[in-house]
Amino acid sequence: MHPKLPKEIEPLRLAQNGLKLSGELLVKDMPRLCESLTDNKGQIRVDLAFDMDEIGTPYMAGQLKADVSMTCERCLSPMTVNLSVDCLLAMVISERKIAALAEQYDPWLLESNAPVPLNAVIEDELMLALPLVPRHKEACLPSDAWFSGDEREIEEDEPQKESPFAILSQLKDKQ
Repeated sequence: MHPKLPKEIEPLRLAQNGLKLSGELLVKDMPRLCESLTDNKGQIRVDLAFDMDEIGTPYMAGQLKADVSMTCERCLSPMTVNLSVDCLLAMVISERKIAALAEQYDPWLLESNAPVPLNAVIEDELMLALPLVPRHKEACLPSDAWFSGDEREIEEDEPQKESPFAILSQLKDKQ
């Protein structure tokens, strides 16, 4: 185990040596992820294990945990989203080898044996785990009741007004 995470890794070499990496990264160091968040505060707990499976496929098994802040789409207020990501990535150098991977793996296409920025890999996995429509688990009311489309909120807040065409209905009934 390494106490501090490196900025760049050589995934194939790490898998051949069966190494493990653990540590924390800052959310603010992931600009693409921050675009979907309300702030860039917080840390990401990273636990990665690199190894080779029984048929020689290099892989990375990882667990990522972070609490990030997003905007609730229902009430438009900030909310905390707990991300817990388990990933199992098989390293391939050629797109042709992706079809031959076992089902449990997600492909990680490496362009060469060149070092890979660790932040980019972690950021990709976290972005895939973000909810498409973040909402509080408990019921929350939007700031404007008309926005929610829930007519019950409007009925409870305002007295029911009589339709201006109700008099026409009365005239029709007299005929």
